Amino acid sequence: MSEDRHELNGYCDLTMRGGTTSGVVYPWAVVELARHYRFRSLGGASAGAIGAAFTAAAEKGRDRDGFGKLEGIVHWFASPEWRLAQLFQPDARTRRLFRVVAASMQSRAVTGRSAATCLVLALLGAIGWRARASLALALALWLAGPTAWALAVEWRTTPSWVLVTIIVLVALIVPPIVIRLVPRGHDAWPRRIGTALLVLVPLLPVLALTRFTLPSFTTLVTAVVWWLVFGFAFVSAVAVTYLLGAKRFLDKNARSLHFGLVPGTGTFKANFWDRRCGVPRSTGVPPLSDWLADRLDDLSGVDTLTFADLDTTLVLMTTDLSEGRPYRLPFTEPVDEWLFCARCLGRVVPDRVVHRLGTESTGHTCPLDGHVLHRLPRDLPVALAVRMSMPLPGLIAAVPLVRAEPEPRVHWFSDGGITSNFPIHFFDTMLPRWPTFGLSLQRFPSPGADDVWLPEQDASTSGAPWRPVDGVRGFAGAILDTMLDWRDTMQSALPGYRGRIAHVRVADHEGGLNLFMPPATILDLAARGRRAGELLRTRFTASDGTNTDRYRWIRMRLAMREYQQLADQADRRAELYTGLADTYRIPTDLHDWFEEPPTDVDPHAHGIALTLDALGGLVKGPFDGAPPIDPDLRITPPE
Repeated sequence: MSEDRHELNGYCDLTMRGGTTSGVVYPWAVVELARHYRFRSLGGASAGAIGAAFTAAAEKGRDRDGFGKLEGIVHWFASPEWRLAQLFQPDARTRRLFRVVAASMQSRAVTGRSAATCLVLALLGAIGWRARASLALALALWLAGPTAWALAVEWRTTPSWVLVTIIVLVALIVPPIVIRLVPRGHDAWPRRIGTALLVLVPLLPVLALTRFTLPSFTTLVTAVVWWLVFGFAFVSAVAVTYLLGAKRFLDKNARSLHFGLVPGTGTFKANFWDRRCGVPRSTGVPPLSDWLADRLDDLSGVDTLTFADLDTTLVLMTTDLSEGRPYRLPFTEPVDEWLFCARCLGRVVPDRVVHRLGTESTGHTCPLDGHVLHRLPRDLPVALAVRMSMPLPGLIAAVPLVRAEPEPRVHWFSDGGITSNFPIHFFDTMLPRWPTFGLSLQRFPSPGADDVWLPEQDASTSGAPWRPVDGVRGFAGAILDTMLDWRDTMQSALPGYRGRIAHVRVADHEGGLNLFMPPATILDLAARGRRAGELLRTRFTASDGTNTDRYRWIRMRLAMREYQQLADQADRRAELYTGLADTYRIPTDLHDWFEEPPTDVDPHAHGIALTLDALGGLVKGPFDGAPPIDPDLRITPPE
C-alpha cells in the first residue's frame, strides 16, 4: 500500500484559466511542476487550452526535452520584435479593421507610437473615397465655419448690454465644457500640446481679425461657440460614418469571415500603411494556428499530433454558440455525428491539420459554401481542438462544424471561456487519487499585494478571491466577469479546491489583450508563473507528501457527508421507489435505453431494491469534524 501511495504522489492533474496573452505565465509554471510530477490529466479553456495542450505535448515528448522546449517558448516571445503581436494576422478583407485594433494598443512608452496618431491613420485607411469626401466636407465646415461666421456677422448696431450678456453667457458655459475635454493626468498636456494647438487652428483666423472693441470681442466668443458646435458635428459625422460602414461590412462579410478579424492561417505580410498604424513589421512569424500546430508537433515529436497520440488525458472547453452550451473536446457524447467542410476549416487551421481529418464523404453539402461535407473522426488533431477553444469573440475567427441532423446546420464554436473560463471541475472525483492543481489569473486586489497568491490549504473558510470595483468601466468589467466566471469562482473557493489553486496576479497593462507587451513584462509574468508552480510543488511534496494526504482527507470528509445525505434520502424514500420499480410498466419509447428491451416492468427491480436498501443502511452522519461548507451533490448535464 505504501508503494502505491508513493507512486500516486508523483502524479497530478492540471487545469489552467483562460486569459489571452496572460497565458505566458503557464510554461514556466508547468516546467516547475514537471520537476516532480507526471501529468495524468490536463484541461483548460481559451489561453488555458493552449497551455494545457502544450503541457500534454511536452509530457509526450518528456524524453526528448519536451519541457525544455516549452520553457524556451517564453524566451521566443520575449524577443524585441513583438512576436506575440505578429501571431495575430488578418486577411485581405479584415486588415483595415485590424489596423484600428492594433492602433488602439499603441503607447509611446511601450511601442514608441502614439495611439491617437495611429488611430487617425487607421481610420482614414478603413473607409472608401465617398466616405472620405463626406468627412472632408465636414472637416472643412469645422475649419472654415468660425471664420465664415466672423466675416458674416455684424454687431455694430447691437446694444452694448446685449453684447455683454452674450460674452458672459459664453464665458459661463463654454469653459466647463472645454475643461471636461482636457486629458486627465499631470503629464497629459505636455505630451498633447501639439494636438491642442492643432484643434485650435479654426480659431486662429478669427483671433487675427479680433480688435479690442466690444463688437469684435463678441464675434470672437460666438465664433468659439461655433467652433465647438462644428467640432461636435464633425465628431458625430465621423462616428456615424464608421458605424454605418462597419455595419455594412459586417452584414455582408461577418459569416464568411467566421465572425473574427484573425482567421489563424494565411500569408499576411504587414505593408507600409499597416506599420504606420501600429501593426508590427513581419519577421517570418507564422499565423496563430500554424504556430500552434508547429509547436505541438515540436514539443511532442509527433507529426500532426492527435489525442490518441498523447500519454495523458487532455480535455479542452469550447462553446457551441448555435446550441448555447459548452462542449468538452474531444467530443464524448454519442449523439448525431459531426461533419466538417475542408474549405471552411482550411481558413482557421493549417491544411495539414485538415488533411489529417480524412476524406470520408457524406451525402451532405456545407450550408456555408456548398462544398462536400466529410465525417469528423473521433480522434481529433490537438491543434484543431485548441483552435476551437480559443476564438476570442470578434478578434479570432470562430470554427464552424456541421451536425449530421436530418437537415445539416452549422454550429459555430467559440471561446471556451464564455461558458467556463476556469474548468477546475475537470477530472474531479469524489475520492481523488492525486491532486488536480489549478493555475488561475486575477487582478491585484490592492497596491503592493503579492503577485502570486496560494490560499491556505483549507484551514479556514476564506478562500474566495476579491477585486476592487472602481469607476463605471470597472463596474461593467466586474459584471461581465461575474456573468462568465461565477460558477468557476465558487467552485475554486470550496475546501478541497482552493488550497491547490495558485493565483497569478496581473496588472491592467499586463496580459489580457495587451499584444504589445515589452520583453521585460513577458519575462516577469513567466517568472510569476514559475513561483506559482514552485509554491504548488513544494506544498504538496514537502514532508513526504503530508499535504497531499491532507488534501485526500479533506476530500474524503466531503464525500462522506454527501454519501450520508444520499443515504438519508434512500432510507426515507426507498419504499416509494422500490414499489415503483416493481410495478411501473416501461413505455415503448423508453425501450431503447436497454440493450434487451423489457417486456413489462423494470427487469432490474430486484437489484434496484438491494441498492436502495444498501444505501439506507449506511452509517448516519455527518461525522464530527466535517468541513464548514456543505456543497451540493446533484445531477448535471454533460459538457
